[in-house]
Amino acid sequence: MKLLIFVACVLVVAASTASAQCTFEITVQTGDRKDAGTDARVSLKVSSARGETLQINNLESWGQMSAGHDYFERANLDRFRGNGPCMSSEPCKMTISSDNSGNKPGWYLSSVTVAQLGLASHRWNVDQWLAMDEAPHQLFADRNGCGFAAAAP
Repeated sequence: MKLLIFVACVLVVAASTASAQCTFEITVQTGDRKDAGTDARVSLKVSSARGETLQINNLESWGQMSAGHDYFERANLDRFRGNGPCMSSEPCKMTISSDNSGNKPGWYLSSVTVAQLGLASHRWNVDQWLAMDEAPHQLFADRNGCGFAAAAP
């Protein structure tokens, strides 16, 4: 009976931890190059070293800029905020992608910063085109700042 109660308690704690929601603040810096901005849909996935993941399929839906603001345009620093599953450590792995839609879908991304409020933030330098017509000819950027992978080129 004691074992059954213990197992039930462990499951309750695990379920409450898994469903806990935290607030995240994100900044995205578009580069200051000719045609750096985009109208494409941007998605973001970040993970902690323990594999806890936040997935945002349309980053603009988390936008915090004034009404009518045009996100992801040349030299913009755009701010986003929303709720997602809590992470037990700082986010350190990031994938950001573009769906290649809209007028001038290519995008030059300088950096992304993600902070879970109450926990440390992480900044990734991207300095890359997310475009099919510019090197590296891909619509995503992966950056891993977890542990030893942070030292990899």
